[in-house]
Amino acid sequence: MRVRNRSGNNVRIMTLGVATLALALSTVTGCANPTVSSAPVDTSAASDIPTATKDETLAAMVPSDLRSAGTVRVATNAPYAPYQMFASPGSQDLIGLEIDLGHAIGETLGIPFDFSQQPYDGLIPGLQAGKYDVLMATLFDTAEREKAVDFVNYARSGSGILVKKTTTNVKTLDDLCGTAVGVQNGSLQFDLVTTQSGKCVTDGKKAIDIKAFPAFSDEQLALNSGAITSIVGDLPVLGYAAKQDSTVQAIDDPAAPGGYESSLIGIGIPKEDKALSEAVAKAVQKLMDNGIYQAILDKYGVGQAAVEAPSMNQHGG
Repeated sequence: MRVRNRSGNNVRIMTLGVATLALALSTVTGCANPTVSSAPVDTSAASDIPTATKDETLAAMVPSDLRSAGTVRVATNAPYAPYQMFASPGSQDLIGLEIDLGHAIGETLGIPFDFSQQPYDGLIPGLQAGKYDVLMATLFDTAEREKAVDFVNYARSGSGILVKKTTTNVKTLDDLCGTAVGVQNGSLQFDLVTTQSGKCVTDGKKAIDIKAFPAFSDEQLALNSGAITSIVGDLPVLGYAAKQDSTVQAIDDPAAPGGYESSLIGIGIPKEDKALSEAVAKAVQKLMDNGIYQAILDKYGVGQAAVEAPSMNQHGG
């Protein structure tokens, strides 16, 4: 049982070893913390998001220790655009999709969500140690992570394709055959495109000319210079890039809602805090019902990541 106080100290014994937790955190669907660009973050759409209001019924579901403390301590790890970002170079002010969503959940539950920047590999151990109450750090729901954390899944994301708006012959992965495609070194998208290239050859088409880059910003330069025809990367990153650069677009393939090889993204909550998980899930549903959820996703160009309803611990679902 967790004993919570404002200093974050508690006496609960951690149930998983450090190695297991490190593995759990390393299981993601793409590269860690890509930087979209060095340009100032566009927050002009913020006014399009309605303000959430307190739901008294849902507020009563918040555990009493949290209500007594007056805040929910939320750990995150920036930058991972568009989910968590710093407002400007050198700033520690956090903005982004999950920041907006967390604040909206807090407003619905009548208790502020207080975000803090934390080391990525310390997120789950810190949650288990009682340093934080909630994790919102673009955590993909995996079977391994579910051993340590309960997930309230609120979005689905996978890989996508980014092209110049003048490119009209690329609509799906099958259209990449015989073209130059940018991917990031060591990413799952590298494996995805490599597999797709083999399929092209099997189908009697030309192989994909795979260009691997060390950073997403390098891929952007190559796309804008014409050195590559498209970029295959994490769909949210591509969607946000398209919001920042009006000359490019993320392809919407109806056959792959949420992206290729997509997985669920969730809010991490201690496994013993079932009441908090239920309250958060119902708050997310309320935000879906009143349109605030979709407005937040659309603000950051990732409307494709929307799900119809929140789910609990549904890795691969």
